[in-house]
Amino acid sequence: FQSIKGYPAYILSGLIAWTFFAQTTSAIINQIVWGGALLRQIYVPRTSFAVSAIGTGLVNLAFSFIPLLFIVLLTGLPLRWSILFIPVSMLLLGAFALGVGLIISTMSIYFPDVAEMYTIILLGWMYLTPIIYPETIIPEAYRYWLFSLNPMYYFVKIFRTPLFDGVLPDALTLVIATVISALTLVIGWLFFSKKSDEFAYHL
Repeated sequence: FQSIKGYPAYILSGLIAWTFFAQTTSAIINQIVWGGALLRQIYVPRTSFAVSAIGTGLVNLAFSFIPLLFIVLLTGLPLRWSILFIPVSMLLLGAFALGVGLIISTMSIYFPDVAEMYTIILLGWMYLTPIIYPETIIPEAYRYWLFSLNPMYYFVKIFRTPLFDGVLPDALTLVIATVISALTLVIGWLFFSKKSDEFAYHL
């Protein structure tokens, strides 16, 4: 990957976005399952566990920009005005992570093995997403199936492009990421809300 100018910034910008997603979705699952005793004793809005995990993750994500910006400057990449778009990327990624976390945590209440399987899936999912390698390394004939059907491909791209490439994400990528984010959040929230009253009987 020597052909990628500023490769440390390239890989770090992708890893930060992925780490946020992986850690927050896992935290949502753990907090909802481990909070089972609290759910049985007092009424607590079930979604508060998930929202707090996302809030904590967003704060950590914001702090992670300090070393990221340092690496960007160290590798000689210019900082352009497009970096101001990053909060939008964070918001879309956060909404997607919240939706996924709500879906997986609901499933894990009924099927405990889902949480363990999700950890394994995350590892494979990361390597199927162009985080540590450029997407051009994959033969064009396989890119559609490998990337276009991978939702995290779009979120990593809208996160990385303003910072690493110094331009705004293209309209198609942004629209797809927005639609995926909104649909996942709505589906996750409705699914979680419909089943949450039964959690105390399964925890």
